[in-house]
Amino acid sequence: MAVQSPVARHQVREEIQRRILSGESQPGERLTQQSLAKELGVAQGTVRESLLELQWLGLVESIDRLGVFVGKLDAARLSESYQVREFLEALAVRLACDHASRADIAELRRLADHTWELSQQQKWDEAGAADRAFHLHIINLSHNKILIRLTEGYRTLGMAVRALRDPRIIHEEHLRIVDAIERNQPDEAERLARSHVAEARKNIERQAARNEFTARWVVDTKE
Repeated sequence: MAVQSPVARHQVREEIQRRILSGESQPGERLTQQSLAKELGVAQGTVRESLLELQWLGLVESIDRLGVFVGKLDAARLSESYQVREFLEALAVRLACDHASRADIAELRRLADHTWELSQQQKWDEAGAADRAFHLHIINLSHNKILIRLTEGYRTLGMAVRALRDPRIIHEEHLRIVDAIERNQPDEAERLARSHVAEARKNIERQAARNEFTARWVVDTKE
């Protein structure tokens, strides 16, 4: 029995994810293993494993006897992802207090400032990427491999919405979180991180209540 290459599976997953995030594959579109395998030049088993990973990330959904479809993202699903994010990032920032070096603190400040600068230039996709890099750096500073893995799902869903808050307030909150990490104040860092994520969730819920929320996949820009 042939063993699937982890590299091939990763490449297939990344390509299908790219199509979804770019809008090339639309919500509700059926994804067939046979056609994708033929198009991408891989075994159907490789496509099947890739789709399972994307289902775990919330990008696709499987419906019994009908097949696999591009996920239909809405405010309720995003709100759920932010609820999880609130607790996981609170833990991450608490653990980061034990591991952050001076270089890490400097990098976090650079990313916070860069996010602010890009937002001032109205480069929203780039600002979103810088914001995600800021949060990802904190998550990696937790040095907790399980926590890092668990964050993948909500980070991918987070690419479906741009910041809905005043960039100045976001910048100030980022810097306060960094200050708390630098001073090794885990309780304060956790409180600030939870509040930061909760406010983003509340904004989504307020927009949804006014029927003003529209999810839009944001193409990632490498930092």
